Amino acid sequence: MVRLILDTAGYRDENILKKHIIDNSCGDGAFLCEIVRRYCKIALRNGYKIEQLQYDLAYYIHGIEIEMIEYQKCIENLNKITQYFGIFQVAWDIKNADALTCQDYNSKMDFVVGNPPYVRVHNLLDYSSVKQFHFAQQGMTDLYIVFYEIGLAMLNKTGVLCYINPSSLFNSLAAKTLRKNLIQQQLLQKIIDLKHTQIFNATTYTAIILLSKQENNAIEYTNYETQQTEILKYNDFYIDDNFYFSTAKNLKQIKHILFRQPERNRIDVKNGFATLYDKFFIGDFDFDEYIIPVVKSSTGKMQKCFYPYDKHGQYIDYYELIKIPKIKEYYLLNEQHLKSRSLENKNIWHIFGRSQGVLDTWKNKYAINALIRHVDDIKLTPCPAGVGSYSGLYILTELPFEEIKDILCQQEFVNYIYSLGKYKQGGYYTFSSKDLLKYLDYKIVGKQNGQSDLFERA
Repeated sequence: MVRLILDTAGYRDENILKKHIIDNSCGDGAFLCEIVRRYCKIALRNGYKIEQLQYDLAYYIHGIEIEMIEYQKCIENLNKITQYFGIFQVAWDIKNADALTCQDYNSKMDFVVGNPPYVRVHNLLDYSSVKQFHFAQQGMTDLYIVFYEIGLAMLNKTGVLCYINPSSLFNSLAAKTLRKNLIQQQLLQKIIDLKHTQIFNATTYTAIILLSKQENNAIEYTNYETQQTEILKYNDFYIDDNFYFSTAKNLKQIKHILFRQPERNRIDVKNGFATLYDKFFIGDFDFDEYIIPVVKSSTGKMQKCFYPYDKHGQYIDYYELIKIPKIKEYYLLNEQHLKSRSLENKNIWHIFGRSQGVLDTWKNKYAINALIRHVDDIKLTPCPAGVGSYSGLYILTELPFEEIKDILCQQEFVNYIYSLGKYKQGGYYTFSSKDLLKYLDYKIVGKQNGQSDLFERA
């Protein structure tokens, strides 16, 4: 992966000689070791003497690492590389410093590369220094976003930056300012989307991003898993302040879908029950009062639900419920756990943790799972009036079940979900109630208008 990133940045062949490069979060030197190895091979191939090469390594190759132990490992690893080439005692320009405050390299670098730290700001002991950066002003920011601002400041007028970072850059609120800046400054040149390929021992999904100070009005987008490449203009993939990647045809349709205002009098999509303690509210009970059937949207399985509400969605008073001895005993056994939930109202602890879905219990609806890979994964289940839905989404509509099934249980819908790029573990993709609502509305109107455009497999 290090070699791929360096190749993508153009740090290869004779192009690397006499060029400044930095990894500003270098760790134990994974990138710098390959950089030094390449520089030594190409310099010696071009007739460099050892003394000249020793000088170049100290002058053109740079690093920053905040952790002392990792910094020391980095120096040791670099020395092992140069010793192989017969070069000793290089005066490495690797700083044990904080990249957030180090400005020694601003406007000097031909290449900025690396794997910036992925740390949510709320996990930092002191995040005041992070929030002072322009790119870190929106949402629950992440440290890697700040490293884009740091890296861009380091580039000279013709420099390039190539990072591997979370693909949440494409659509998170925290990265919104960064995305806008990349588009306005025309910095994006290439994206390699690793999709579900996970190269780290974590659930993070990543992409390689190449930025260039040379203005660009189009990018080269590569799906790493299929090795398919698309040339996309900025206004193809920058849609509603987010990045979407697919074929040009699919992206055109995504624009039509996302900018529509759905007619909610015909159809709506909502989130199912959120009890925040399914073990208590869903299962088998030794009493029959206040029990309704409920569909687990993720599986389509019908279960029983303890439902402490009336038919108008108003909760039943606790003291009314515990007039039934078995219900009283059931509450007493679980009271502590019920009260420890993150409740909408701490004073009303005996009901669901969230009120979502409750008002629609006595309406006709269709439950659907929000995690799919293939058409066969789609679980669309009728939920008549009086049947609840949890662990997924539900569709409110008077349209027949078969009509909704004909729209959603198709490869075209799966292709649309692929194009949204919301990756989950195991090769799955997820989608929100808003994503589904807009698609349904688009397809229903399109069907009425004789629309035939299909989403392609991207």
